[in-house]
Amino acid sequence: MKVQVYFCKEPEVEMIIKNNRISNQALFTLYDPVWESEFKNVLNPGRIWLKFKEEDKPFGIPLREKKSHNKIDLGDIIQIADDYYIVDTVGVRKITIIKN
Repeated sequence: MKVQVYFCKEPEVEMIIKNNRISNQALFTLYDPVWESEFKNVLNPGRIWLKFKEEDKPFGIPLREKKSHNKIDLGDIIQIADDYYIVDTVGVRKITIIKN
């Protein structure tokens, strides 16, 4: 199971995400992929969020050294297989990616 984490470049991402949907183009324009890994076990997005929230270097080496912020924050996205989750004030909520 492939897991990826994207950090938002823009501080006001809530205005972009409406009805828990975001376009594929907006995802790759507004977000930087900062980490990815392959897991054998099934993970839930809450565990990934906690790991990134509490640890300085979760799961080893990141994809990018230069990031907009150091810890996972409101508006960042966690992708697990084909499902996408946006970080909320506490935890995560599922969103849909619109393929254009």
